[in-house]
Amino acid sequence: MVFMTTSDSDLPLIGFFPLFYNLAETGRAVLVAKRYIAQGGTAVFFSHGGEYESLAKKLGCEVISVAPHYTDEFIADLWKYSRLEKFGAPLKKTLLGEHVEAESAAFKDAGVEWIVTTNNFPCSLSARFADIPLVSITPRFYGRFRSFPEDAEFYVTEVMPKWLKLAVLNWMFPRSKMWSRPFNQVARELGLSIFHNPQDIAHGDYTFYTDFLELVDIPATSIKDSEYFVGPIFFDELFHASTNQNNMIPQDIQEHIKKGDRSIVVSLGSSGIPRVFNGIIDALNGTDYRVIAIYTSVLSADSLPECSENVLLQQYVPSLRALNEQVDLAVLHGGQGTVYSAAYAGKPVIGFPMQLEQHMNLEMLVGKGMARIASRRHFTKKSFLALIEDMFMGYDTYLENAQALSATMPPPEGEDNCVRILLDLMHH
Repeated sequence: MVFMTTSDSDLPLIGFFPLFYNLAETGRAVLVAKRYIAQGGTAVFFSHGGEYESLAKKLGCEVISVAPHYTDEFIADLWKYSRLEKFGAPLKKTLLGEHVEAESAAFKDAGVEWIVTTNNFPCSLSARFADIPLVSITPRFYGRFRSFPEDAEFYVTEVMPKWLKLAVLNWMFPRSKMWSRPFNQVARELGLSIFHNPQDIAHGDYTFYTDFLELVDIPATSIKDSEYFVGPIFFDELFHASTNQNNMIPQDIQEHIKKGDRSIVVSLGSSGIPRVFNGIIDALNGTDYRVIAIYTSVLSADSLPECSENVLLQQYVPSLRALNEQVDLAVLHGGQGTVYSAAYAGKPVIGFPMQLEQHMNLEMLVGKGMARIASRRHFTKKSFLALIEDMFMGYDTYLENAQALSATMPPPEGEDNCVRILLDLMHH
């Protein structure tokens, strides 16, 4: 079946291909598609499955199922690979080949003229095999650690000096072939260009980084002509019709926060793990802190923990950024959305990174003097509460640093910037 554009603008039909099991990746794709449609374009979505397909369907867009279908077990495995709980490449050569064959066929059947992906990595092969321009919307992966992440620890590194193991990691990580090897095997068979490092897999013919240079602090001279820093994409309008920040915090949450002297928001995104989330809640139960804990898809409705009166559980909130502005401290996993929510709100952060990318995101905030990184692997109630107390002891400094960063941040218009650049590329 071929989907043809119906607008009078002659804008090409775009195929969006997010990871529908990941809220952040889905949200970015949906909001960019929404802006593109508002400009007179048309869009269709492709999916290997995932619970957030409904967000695309709410736009009135077709969601085309593409083989292979991701089972719950396979999705759980992908999360384990991303957290380095399993090693190797989650997409082996044969499975990756199946992706490329099915995806490229789906693109041609739908008649799309551009592909926009939010980290569905096989698109780096399938779009090029189908000879369709590929735009990748992704966080900027920095490639150099400032501190050694616990996800990289194993029995050898535990006995190495900190400076040495950090040096080894920063040398080895950008040269690792673990993820890129099967991609290059398929690329060679298809006559496509190979990937020189793991980061290449996340790049398109054009790459839109959902970051600001003000935060990532890299030299502008290192940016390629095909790379654009568009800024973060917040998901407020996915969960709330109003764009007025003052109207985005429900009354019950506001009243809950006002009942105490110190308030905390907890959010581990969609990549968090129940053990850590429940441990955080258990530690905060019975404290004097007023807590808003957002469990998203980390917990199911029938597995929610028992909470004291000071802890208010929410599956979602209309605006994490607006909520950050109302509380004193954010406890986060370090996903890009949560990190930028805290940065714009100008509030201190405790981070429990679930992935290497999240560790790097949090390192940016640590470098600005507004955050601390905690251990999820060695989590204890005692150490967590001690860290909170320590941050509140020096709170004025953390807060001053956080607000200084917030004052440097340009308006967050990532989805609008994406479409503006896309339109410019299409017309050239």
